[in-house]
Amino acid sequence: MAKRNSTGYTDRYKGFAKSLLYISMFSTIGLAHAQEEQTAEQKKDKEAQTEVIEVRGIRASSAENLAVKRMSLATIDAITSEDIGKFPDKNVADSLQRVPGVTIQRDGGEGSTVSIRGLSSDLTFTQLNGNFIASSPGEPSRSFSYALLPSTMIDRVEVYKSSEARLDEGGIGGTVLMYSRKPLSMDANEGVLNVEYSNSDITDKNEPQLSGIYSWKNDDEDFGFLFGYTQQDRTNRTQDSRVNIMNRNYYYGEMVDKQTVAGGAKGYAAQSMVQEVLEEDRERRGYQATTQWRINDRLEVGFNYFRFTLGLNSILNQLEYPEWNNNDNYWTDIRVDADAEFVTGIDYSAAASGTLLDTPIPRINGEYKIEEATSDTFDFFADYEGDNFKSHITFGRTKADGGPTEKYRAAYYAGASSGYYGYDLTNKNMTTYMDQNMINNLVQGIGGEADAGATDSSFVAGTQDEDYASIDVDQFVNLGIVETLHYGAKYRKGKIHRETRNTFFLAKDFDIAAGEAAGTIDLDDDYSKNGGIPLITDVILPQSLQNLSGAINTNLFPAVDWRKYRQIIGENFQKYTRYEPNYVYDVEEEISAAYIQADYQYESLRGNLGVRFVRTTTTTGSSDKITYRLDWTDDSGAELPIDQQRVEDFVYIEKESTETKALPSLNLVWDIDDNWVLRGAASKTMARPGYNSLGRFQTLTYTSSEYSADRSSADNFDEVIDGEGWTGSGGNTELKPYEATQFDLSLEYYYGNGSGFGAALFKKDVDNFVVPLILDITQDMPVEQFELINAGNELISVGGANQLVRDFSTSGNGTNATVKGMEVFMQHFFENGFGLYANYTRTLTNQANVELNGEKLGESPLIGSSKYQMNFSAFYEDDLFSVRASYNRRGPTVGSYNSDWEMNYYEDVYDQVDVNASYNLTESLILSASVINLTKSEVYQHLGNDTDKRFIMNAYSGRRFYAGATYRF
Repeated sequence: MAKRNSTGYTDRYKGFAKSLLYISMFSTIGLAHAQEEQTAEQKKDKEAQTEVIEVRGIRASSAENLAVKRMSLATIDAITSEDIGKFPDKNVADSLQRVPGVTIQRDGGEGSTVSIRGLSSDLTFTQLNGNFIASSPGEPSRSFSYALLPSTMIDRVEVYKSSEARLDEGGIGGTVLMYSRKPLSMDANEGVLNVEYSNSDITDKNEPQLSGIYSWKNDDEDFGFLFGYTQQDRTNRTQDSRVNIMNRNYYYGEMVDKQTVAGGAKGYAAQSMVQEVLEEDRERRGYQATTQWRINDRLEVGFNYFRFTLGLNSILNQLEYPEWNNNDNYWTDIRVDADAEFVTGIDYSAAASGTLLDTPIPRINGEYKIEEATSDTFDFFADYEGDNFKSHITFGRTKADGGPTEKYRAAYYAGASSGYYGYDLTNKNMTTYMDQNMINNLVQGIGGEADAGATDSSFVAGTQDEDYASIDVDQFVNLGIVETLHYGAKYRKGKIHRETRNTFFLAKDFDIAAGEAAGTIDLDDDYSKNGGIPLITDVILPQSLQNLSGAINTNLFPAVDWRKYRQIIGENFQKYTRYEPNYVYDVEEEISAAYIQADYQYESLRGNLGVRFVRTTTTTGSSDKITYRLDWTDDSGAELPIDQQRVEDFVYIEKESTETKALPSLNLVWDIDDNWVLRGAASKTMARPGYNSLGRFQTLTYTSSEYSADRSSADNFDEVIDGEGWTGSGGNTELKPYEATQFDLSLEYYYGNGSGFGAALFKKDVDNFVVPLILDITQDMPVEQFELINAGNELISVGGANQLVRDFSTSGNGTNATVKGMEVFMQHFFENGFGLYANYTRTLTNQANVELNGEKLGESPLIGSSKYQMNFSAFYEDDLFSVRASYNRRGPTVGSYNSDWEMNYYEDVYDQVDVNASYNLTESLILSASVINLTKSEVYQHLGNDTDKRFIMNAYSGRRFYAGATYRF
């Protein structure tokens, strides 16, 4: 009877068994994968025939990675743990960036999401032990948050680039399968304890990290349990300068010494720019409990439980430069890049017009947040092995909660504290300057008026859960060239809920119970509307923020002590969190799938052919908000109370849709000889739209002619937002699921012990990809009548059929997108302990159509795609010492679409060097050290691919050091 391991290899296939690679690899890794699925009696027989030599370290895991790739029936890459509890990197995503065709997105300097072969991270489907794991970070997303998962719990990862019918749908880019360890595949009382400290160049804090794994099994090796725990504390201090709003509302010409340059260049200026320092205290905790019970030679049952928590308390210090507070009373010089049609700098003076004026810029903003994300997953599994089949049954539940429990934002204007300031956006960074006496003036009470309108406490929280059950059967048959039939079914019911909350600080004597009963607690009751904002003199830091990187170029960074700010309002007011009944949306997906797949072999040909049938019923619901802005001032010009300015209405709308798809797949492998392998693959795949794009509530605003006329004299009047008529934003419930037809062709050569190279060509034709849009639409609105009591009791009628909505922010489907490219890889072991690994991926995407309701609106490349990605790693390893240096480089990456400019944002080339080293002090005790981002690399983004001169953002998250010890027993 043939047996099959996780890579699809069968014992019937003997051609590969003679190769040097097979002999060396599987003596090295101890036949790990094959043994996992053998009964105890078969294991004893195998052990009697095979001498297992266990080798630890970089070399062994790299050899195993190549063996998994060589033996697979699909196009995959693998990453295995170098030893128990020792994954190659601190973060699974950081390890995945060394896989050909994989790029990662970083958050706080560590990998957070993964993109494969030029597609968005939303199109990478990640599973743990074959099932989805919820990881809501607040705003629900289909991207798995790798920052939540401790890498010490992971044994191996497989990245599928070509599809198989037995794989769950969702990974158009690719599917990442992570596997945790099991106790029956480990020795009794085996474990590891690791203690480390980390330090970053922009935090200068020594912070502890602790992880441990313990596994036990009985003498009969038929019952065991495993426990794992990880604790990681770190402070991230991300620093960036960026254009906050980039539209085409502000068009300026060159100016020198207050004089406009005749015939000078003209360009658009950013509407808002910020420089910010985000200090984030991350507390990661991970728990694992796994049991296995082999009841008899045929039946095994088990249970997995994982709990991950990630605390994200943070303080944001921000300097903002909003253009809407400016006019030519302040300008002295304006610089313009003529080719980019982009304003690259402006100098301002409070006395530019000849009269000393108080400028509100820069504005000192800040945000204080207490946040935590949690993920709980449990599943039961049962494996039964018959005479000619194996079956696997799983059912479980995964649930995640995420978002702040408290958050506020506040701001102070510079006012008279700063007599001049300016900015420059050349040389791929933002350089700013301001009055060097600004902080001293603020300390003395000069300037620093609080901006009550910018003081808010709204935040988003979310939940994500899924129940699942599946059965998978591998039946070993003799049907000509067909050796194994895989068939099964899976049911998933998942739901996300997104809501908005507010942290109000109410007067000490405020009757909360009465206010809740009446439903009247709102922003008008908050401290910010009742004279409770602390004076700038009580909270301003006496000196500029320190330890700034090259991402923030400024002569001064005035900031507020936001912890002290929180202390003051906490002492004078009582905290109250309001759960908003509106501003919510829900998406529920009920997914039923069935598949059949045949693994075949004919002489030197092998592979699989199958089809997966998927039925998805999607129910979306959202609370749509309509705001009627009716009047702003009374007859004397005094601003009216909010309840007389506007009327708000909410309506909850629910929609349901059903999609049924058939997803065929074919994989073909030709073992040309013991060394050469040729692969081909073709498949159809699908993925579902992002939750926010699909379900987000609509926010619609009507502005009356009376309100618009009153606002027209204000300094911050915006013609689009404050003009008469409708504006809005919202999701698009009519979005279709992504679909892709993809092809792969690769040639691989394996030689020596753990050495090989290969090249691959791939192509993906993608339809229905999602692109954010801002456009004018027509929409039916409810008809309402209002009386303007402060405008002569004028009666107006609002709404009706085919109402024009300006600048409606939504999402549309793109069509006819193509991603094609090539990958090459090389891995070589030298006899003297050195080794090399390198790969390069080149990706090309076309300009695809962007459509809404069947109408072409523009063109865009695929968001998230990169031109190329490469990695070069070199290592040395002997019995006592190992060291590895890795260089990773990612080419220009496509960002979101700016419909004002009709072009995309782009992230510039990014490269980074990491170094890891370890020393075996004894057989059980290992000392280790690492440097992450040795090169102190920064991220740079710009608008458009015709030039890199339209500055959008540069950021730096620090260079981080690790040092620690690991004890194995």
